[in-house]
Amino acid sequence: MKLKSLFILWCLQLPYVVFATEQQPNVVVFFIDDLGWADVGVNGSTFYETPNIDALANQGANFTRAYSAHPVCSPSRAAMMSGKAPQRVGITDWIHQPSELHLPLAEVTIGEAFQQAGYKTGYIGKWHIGEKDQQMPKSQGFDWMKAVNRGGQPGSYFYPYKKPKGGFGKAEFLNIPDLEDGKVGDYLTDAVTDNALGFIEKNQKQPFLLYVSHYAVHTPIQAPADLIKKYQKKRKDLYQDSRTPYNQGRNNTYYRARQDLPAYAAMMENLDTNIGRVIKRLDELNLTDNTIVVFTSDNGGHGKKTSNQPLNNGKGFNYEGGIRIPTIISWPGQIKKLSSDLPIITMDMYPTLLDLAGIELKPKQHLDGMSIKTLLTGKKAAAKLKQRFLAWTYPHEHGSGHKPSSAISKDGWKLIKFKVGNPFELYNLTNDVGEQKDLAEQNPKKVKQLASLLAKWLEQTTPKTPKT
Repeated sequence: MKLKSLFILWCLQLPYVVFATEQQPNVVVFFIDDLGWADVGVNGSTFYETPNIDALANQGANFTRAYSAHPVCSPSRAAMMSGKAPQRVGITDWIHQPSELHLPLAEVTIGEAFQQAGYKTGYIGKWHIGEKDQQMPKSQGFDWMKAVNRGGQPGSYFYPYKKPKGGFGKAEFLNIPDLEDGKVGDYLTDAVTDNALGFIEKNQKQPFLLYVSHYAVHTPIQAPADLIKKYQKKRKDLYQDSRTPYNQGRNNTYYRARQDLPAYAAMMENLDTNIGRVIKRLDELNLTDNTIVVFTSDNGGHGKKTSNQPLNNGKGFNYEGGIRIPTIISWPGQIKKLSSDLPIITMDMYPTLLDLAGIELKPKQHLDGMSIKTLLTGKKAAAKLKQRFLAWTYPHEHGSGHKPSSAISKDGWKLIKFKVGNPFELYNLTNDVGEQKDLAEQNPKKVKQLASLLAKWLEQTTPKTPKT
């Protein structure tokens, strides 16, 4: 009788096992560099043209209050890989090369989590959380990697993707490897996509995770000449020869008040075209209905290259322009079409993707992330999302003009704490998304409440000894 019961139990479990090994969804993550919240049409851009990204948003879940884990790249990239706040893994600034700093190998990355579940994993593009061989994607959970340089920005967006003499950075870190078979005139975003498509075609018969980490739209701002000409004409038609207006921000900083840089717009159109190429190929291979697609960014837009309006300032700052980002999650037939203003953050991607794929969660790993599967599938209200707070810390100066600060957002209120100068700024984001009216003096109790919560978060998430 006991054996019969065990046999029945095994039979009941059998369909789940078949699903887990044969029907798990593929995952494609587009992780864009320096893409601002306002850079896509679905969030209001009219100068940039992004029909493919907009279509993705309109068929899936578009988050209007999605945030990066940090206002600069390396910390956000570490958070995406680990599911932890950047300071937990010891990365609180962009990594300047050469450096010993890297994502600790002890972290179980999202790549390793999918790899352990039997997925074929691929990574292409910018990494910037380790520069030595043993710190690169192949040592952090990805079976295949391509075009991963050892620094931040590319040496050039044009073949052979190498840094010219002079200018920013060292060639040994910025030059893009593995794309030597190109030709003069080839463009980096196209080449990255070509290789991403090759990975999809090669692995279409098994579950795969493909992480497409585009170098675009980070500096240097370079784009195909025909597209630049198109947007030079568009700018002239819209604004004649008028100068680009700028707003003044904290620490005597200035940031664009209008999207009108032709080369940046050209980079955006090319990026959008390449997103469309991948979506189209998934459809041609009959993979669309079994593929989760994520589109997101590492931080807000560069305030001197694009305008993040109506948001305040840009990359490098804990203002909305530096941390609010486009985020879209699509899975036809499984994720309902929605536009949500519930706050989510980079770390949420790790548990959410595991949850959607039917992979066991790793709560000790993705400590600071929350699965939003129930919100995406419409099964129940996401009460915890409404009740929680989000917080950031950037304890360094930055080329944008930023001075060390931390921030916390809860229930529509946002407090920014600065290390120097006026210590607190308080905003009601519900009524003032542009953070133009500082309410700190009028609301001392709210300042005290949020400052206390922020201090506790910093204490809980900052290691007593540095990570190595």
